[in-house]
Amino acid sequence: MRKALWPTVSAWLVAACVAAGCGGKHEAATKSVSDPPTVDLIKPAVHNIVRVVGQPSFVDAYEQTPIYPKMTAYIEKWVVDIGDRVKKGDVLATLFVPELRQSYQTKKADVQVAKARIDLSLKKVDVAAAQVKASTARVVEARASLGKYKAEVDRWDTEVKRLQGEVARNVVAPQILLESVKQQKSQIALYDAQVASVDAAVADDLARQADWEEAKVDVTLARANLLVAESEEKRLEAWVGYLTLTAPYDGVIVARNANTGDFVLPASGDPSADRYAPDVSPAKAAPIFVVARTDVVRVFVDIPERDANFVQVGTKASVLVRAFRDRPIPGKVTRTSWALNVKSRTLRAEIDLHNTDAEILPGMYAYGKVVIEHDGVRALPLNALTYSGDQTFCWRYENEKAVRTEIQTGISDGDWIEVTNRRVASAQADQTDDGWVPMDGSEEVILGDLSILTDGAVVRVDATPSAPKVARAAPPATPRPGAIGQSGNARVP
Repeated sequence: MRKALWPTVSAWLVAACVAAGCGGKHEAATKSVSDPPTVDLIKPAVHNIVRVVGQPSFVDAYEQTPIYPKMTAYIEKWVVDIGDRVKKGDVLATLFVPELRQSYQTKKADVQVAKARIDLSLKKVDVAAAQVKASTARVVEARASLGKYKAEVDRWDTEVKRLQGEVARNVVAPQILLESVKQQKSQIALYDAQVASVDAAVADDLARQADWEEAKVDVTLARANLLVAESEEKRLEAWVGYLTLTAPYDGVIVARNANTGDFVLPASGDPSADRYAPDVSPAKAAPIFVVARTDVVRVFVDIPERDANFVQVGTKASVLVRAFRDRPIPGKVTRTSWALNVKSRTLRAEIDLHNTDAEILPGMYAYGKVVIEHDGVRALPLNALTYSGDQTFCWRYENEKAVRTEIQTGISDGDWIEVTNRRVASAQADQTDDGWVPMDGSEEVILGDLSILTDGAVVRVDATPSAPKVARAAPPATPRPGAIGQSGNARVP
């Protein structure tokens, strides 16, 4: 039975082999494993790399200020409620502290008293000046009278001496001499009295001058007291000003915790407010009001560290706020934090949007995008690179061999990546900057299955290569130190 079947099976196998093309032609078409691999080549071409960094975010008011009381008080009256638009300086509420207002009125009266004291002191100065003038005149008058009395004394001294001679010659009776001596003594007494009057006038003049100086000092002191009183009045006036809560800028009231008669504290705001209110923090109770400025709103985008150097003020951006509009709103980066957040390793970028009609509401969800553009840079497709740890490599075609070369890269758009420098052999490193030379576009880089290549192995270039397929590839998790703006390869949606 088996012998009968064998010729039939043999004939069937021969027929199948012939039908499948078995024979010498099949053996000739089979490639030998010893043949060098066939590869495609590409050179670093000039490209415009556009990378988009986007993140979910939210709309924030340009400014948002909680209003707390400066002092312990009662709410006397509240004027505005949530949703009300206010102008800068508009009254939001008034507080009630009667003892403060009374103290303020007292200080205002003190100022008026101090001003009156200055007027009185000035009048005293005028009176003292007049008294000084009068005392000085009395001194002059007394001294003038003293001369008259001195002349009378001298006259009677001469008369007495003359009569003494006459009496000695018995020409004049001694009684006449005695009368003249009495007159002499009388004039001497009057002269001495006038000398005392002059001294008294001089002393009185000195006293009046001292009173004048004292009156002028009183004016200075009264003016100083006025300054103190006015300073106290202004201090209390400032405190009284705190009894009126006003809007710090044009905006909208987004929270109100004020109620008539509420007892409020400067350290904790309104303790009677709902503890679940959005503006209540563990450290402080609710503010009396919260005012938001909405003519400009802000959207935050946190830029990863690898892209931080490429984001500057003025970088193109867009914001999508679906609750407001289905189309992205074009904008620019208005400001950056300049320094990275040490925890998240990101750079805070802010995009300001004009919101004159207040249609974009703070708190809305938004998606912010920052567009990083590098025009006219040398680039390679991502599938032309390989990675080892934090190093990036490409395979260059040189002298019909595959040469593994370390390179430095820049930003990527998900298909192409900027290439900046390549490391040269150690023999040439002494003539370069740390062994790196710029990529000038003359390098021939191998495309294809790079996993089959070995450094220094012979490769064969496809004579009729097809257009190189640019494939997306995952970047290394950590950028290589020294890479210029290593930014990864995955395009951000």
